[in-house]
Amino acid sequence: PAGGDRPKIVAGVGMRKEKRMGYFKGLAHFGLYVENIEVSKKFYTEVLEFEPVFETSEGTHLCFLRNGACELELIERPGQVRPDGHFDHLCLRVDDIAAAAAHLEACGVPMEFAVRDMPQIYRGIKMVMFRGPDGEHLEL
Repeated sequence: PAGGDRPKIVAGVGMRKEKRMGYFKGLAHFGLYVENIEVSKKFYTEVLEFEPVFETSEGTHLCFLRNGACELELIERPGQVRPDGHFDHLCLRVDDIAAAAAHLEACGVPMEFAVRDMPQIYRGIKMVMFRGPDGEHLEL
């Protein structure tokens, strides 16, 4: 900044001094609704250099792609109206999903459903969905 001005520091974000519990380990993936998974897969792999990681059409057609630390989940559900738009959700990586979900609930954040097993994703995962303060869809 010119003239010795310093940026204003706003208390809150990133300013916590107490020890964190360490529930959240970073971004796991973004979920993106697509009209045609083959067209989107071709774009992300050939143009943006993502690599296919996992794909299933058991139930909903899903395709996970990765480029470095960024993972993208393509979701194809033809004809479905999406109240959340094309960006469906942000997924956070956790070591202990039950503890992380309990922490969120203790903070007043309700889960959309109980932690569920998803054996068709990779070799089996557990997941739960909840909403952020502006209604954004979030997953553990």
